[in-house]
Amino acid sequence: MSCDLPDEALFILNVLYKGRHFRTDAGYHSEKLYKIYIKKFTGRSCLSIEDTLQILMNDGYVAQIRKKKVKYYIADMKSAIFALKSHGYNVVDGRYRKL
Repeated sequence: MSCDLPDEALFILNVLYKGRHFRTDAGYHSEKLYKIYIKKFTGRSCLSIEDTLQILMNDGYVAQIRKKKVKYYIADMKSAIFALKSHGYNVVDGRYRKL
């Protein structure tokens, strides 16, 4: 792995990227993220979602918004795109406009 992120962390980055949660006022609800994560990673060998989110926050990829319910968004777009691209995820560079 070129960015030293586990598969669980890359999955969360991909979910946040697909939902276009890039701003501090538009985050992804933690309850929805937990449900999606549990469906994908069920097993003792997988990291818990709290540990995975902590890895992403420590590395600066993701930040959280503290409201009534915690929300998450991508804080460092360049690093997130690089990490997703280097592991084969479908990522669009820059703005994409249909002709």
